[in-house]
Parts: sequence; C-alpha cells; structure tokens
Amino acid sequence: MKDCLFCKIVKGDIPSHKVWEDKEHIAFLDINPRQKGQTLVTTKKHFDSYSFNLPDTDFTKLFLAAKKVVKIIDKALNTERCVMITEGYGVNHVHVKLYPFPEGSYEGSTSTELGPRASDEDLKKIAEKIREKINN
Repeated sequence: MKDCLFCKIVKGDIPSHKVWEDKEHIAFLDINPRQKGQTLVTTKKHFDSYSFNLPDTDFTKLFLAAKKVVKIIDKALNTERCVMITEGYGVNHVHVKLYPFPEGSYEGSTSTELGPRASDEDLKKIAEKIREKINN
C-alpha cells in the first residue's frame, strides 16, 4: 500500500532503526517506546493490522519471527521477560510490539499509548547492541 508507514519502512523510503530481518519480516525499534528497546516485528508484505485475519501460515511465521527477535533482545538487553502485544490500531499493517523488561525490573509500561519520542542517537545505540547478538 503506497500510503502505509510500515510499507515505506520496508522499502527503505523512511529510515528506521532495523535490528533484524529475514525474507518475509523486519524488526525495528519503536521511535516512541514505552520501554527501552521496544521493538516492532512486521511482515514485509502488507496485511491488514488485525492479525487474526492473517492466513494461518503467515500468522505462524510472524509469531515465530517475533520469537527469534525476542531471543536476540533477551541476550542484548539482559531481559527477564518480553511482553508481546498485537493491537494494531496505530498503523494498519500487521505487527507485533515487543516490550523488553530488564532482569529484576518490571518498571515501565506495556501500554499501547505512544511513549516519548526517543532520540535517534539512543535508538542507534540500542539497535547496534541488539544486532551484535544476532549470531551469538
């Protein structure tokens, strides 16, 4: 879809702080995080944001992609738990929101409201830290 924000990110028309991708999915940091390292995992192909309307194969692949990304985030940010939400109201392109919680801390929020705009410098550092753990 030509006006879809996530389709533009997938194409590279809009910059993002990408942390992981495969042939069908991309994961990038949320620029308005409620939690440090909050990451979005989405399909490269456009699907409506209501994840329960996805074909079974695409639904399964999206959640398996999210699981891979969580394992990388866990290593990079020393998380105790990642919370996953798929509400899909902000952008009409199916996606999973991952909220990493550091070990021993449940401070922060999984609210689906936008958090404050993070600086590109901070996002760049976090993205690099996560990407370093992809093959480790």
